[in-house]
Amino acid sequence: MQAGSDAFRTSRRSGELPFRLVTAAGALIVVATLVAITLALLGRTSVLWTFVDPWTFLTTGGWNEVESPTGEITASYGALPMLWGTLVTSIIGIIVAAPVGIAAAIYLVEIAPKRLATILTFLVEVVAAIPSVVVGLWALGELSPRLRDSIEWWIASTLGRVVPWLSEDATNPANSSVFRAGIVLAIMVTPLVSALSREVIRSVPQSLREGLVGMGATKWETIRLVILPTARAGLISAVILAFGRAIGETVAVVLVIGGGATLIPPTLFQPGSTLAAQIANSYGEGGTVGKGALAGLGLVLLGLTLTLSTIARLMLARYNRQGRG
Repeated sequence: MQAGSDAFRTSRRSGELPFRLVTAAGALIVVATLVAITLALLGRTSVLWTFVDPWTFLTTGGWNEVESPTGEITASYGALPMLWGTLVTSIIGIIVAAPVGIAAAIYLVEIAPKRLATILTFLVEVVAAIPSVVVGLWALGELSPRLRDSIEWWIASTLGRVVPWLSEDATNPANSSVFRAGIVLAIMVTPLVSALSREVIRSVPQSLREGLVGMGATKWETIRLVILPTARAGLISAVILAFGRAIGETVAVVLVIGGGATLIPPTLFQPGSTLAAQIANSYGEGGTVGKGALAGLGLVLLGLTLTLSTIARLMLARYNRQGRG
């Protein structure tokens, strides 16, 4: 009997080593891929730094490269307009998506009947699965003109009188705008905010709910006094992750924002560009230095995404520690 038990333990241990090696290899592949992408982008930007230093690249505009008949190259590249467009469109998107997504998650987890919640959850997941190019085509043909003639016009005719960045030429409105790109991003990231928030809200211990209900609290009081405070860190991390998703969106934004802007637009209702949109629009057109500038935009985008993901993960880890405590 003892011999059989020893043989079983030996067999189990011998099977653990290959499993550990395979899982470790998977983790190393992920890390190696990230390192390879970073090194490749750094290598491609080497030619750019002979014309402009990194700080100037981040803090100025312009996107031009001219080669003289003698072969001398004059280049002027700056990421500031694209960086501005990326942050502004993403902020607009998350300002709209965060309250809507969190409210939807609260309703699905805490209020909706189970059968209705199942149906609505499925529909939210279907919306999340719609390809971005489809959303972009719909926005270009249907949503963008309607936003221009309704919400944009109202904002420009009211707030635009006192806030220059919200003004617009009523006689000649632009066909594309930074604001409309932000609304498209909101539509795309709202399902993600909702999905992440649902998981956070579900993780709130049921005993906390029952304790407050036992004291005579209403459903709204339970949500306000228990659910939201307890899930706050997790909900913030969900919003940050969605913000990172919005920063990297390309196809839908390209179709709505206009693109090609080398300066920061004077208002939110004018065409602009983002880091991802500039890369998509210009990759086939630039020269040697231009390709290096696009790699520089890729580095900035990668840095933004990694920073936001790290912040979100740290906040989520803090939330999990609080939950266990």
